[in-house]
Amino acid sequence: MTSISTLSEFLLQSGCQYRVYDLGRGIRKLSTQQFLDIENNKQPHPYPRLGFAWVAVLFWNKQLSGQHYIWFLKLPLDEQGMLVSAARNHFLGIVLEALGRQMDNKSPDELPEHPYGFVPGAQQMADFNSAVRHALKLPETDYQKAALAYLQTPAAFNWQDVPLQGLADIVARLNENSIRALFLSCFNQLNEAVQLSLLNSLENHKIDVSLSEFVLQQMATHEQQSAWQIACLRALSQSQADGLVTAKLTALLNQTTETDTNLMITISGRHWYRLTHEGLLDRFMDRLATQAPSLFAPVFADLVRLPELRANMLSLLRRPDKSDALTQAIGRLFSETQA
Repeated sequence: MTSISTLSEFLLQSGCQYRVYDLGRGIRKLSTQQFLDIENNKQPHPYPRLGFAWVAVLFWNKQLSGQHYIWFLKLPLDEQGMLVSAARNHFLGIVLEALGRQMDNKSPDELPEHPYGFVPGAQQMADFNSAVRHALKLPETDYQKAALAYLQTPAAFNWQDVPLQGLADIVARLNENSIRALFLSCFNQLNEAVQLSLLNSLENHKIDVSLSEFVLQQMATHEQQSAWQIACLRALSQSQADGLVTAKLTALLNQTTETDTNLMITISGRHWYRLTHEGLLDRFMDRLATQAPSLFAPVFADLVRLPELRANMLSLLRRPDKSDALTQAIGRLFSETQA
């Protein structure tokens, strides 16, 4: 085996097929070329969160068992979003050392304890499992059958017995006409906790205009309920109805009343790329500086690491027409940096 310097090379030379998903700001598939470029520092990681790349590496070898294995990895990034190669190399060394010691039939994801792993939350794990099963065209599960039965006759079941994994499986199949029709027709009859769980799952899928309009309608119906507003905004994270969603964000940031702080965090965490629309980033940061000055520094530090926003965030510092609140927040930002 020739010299191996990246995870991509290791998987390819091991005869594995693999897929890489980013889990930092929702679930998004990274192409093999994209991941290779990130590993070789040819491009910054596109979805950093808290200074890390949160990725799931799914791999399997059909020539051996065909069993699927997953590494959930939290890899550090530098200030410009580039992968810290030393950390990746350290993890790769751990993998190679573990394989060198394995003389039995242990699975290749059984590694010694290391500092680069993380465990997704229950909702994200369910959505990830659903996305993978759907992508690999694996058969439906008993969880999905149980959730479908509940959706068909909600009154006949205790909603607390409905498996979270089953609900995630249904959302992953909303591109199927029969599943979508059932989802839309029964949604308002479901328990509220189930409704919110379904909305939360939607954030990990590219929903079309029709589903986006449905979510926006739910948002309007529950206008005074913070949990619903956040769940709906998350559901629209990867919406393909960019114009409709951007218009909604603009309306939220232009309203005369205060915008819920958690809603602001949801906008920066899930809709950051829509802040590139003209004037929206300035409005967002100005409102953040006015309403939640204590959050300004951490949100700024988060957004400035995003490749799509980095230039805009740095430009914001130099704008001569900043509001007083924004000027003061930026002043505090530099004071804290120098302290």
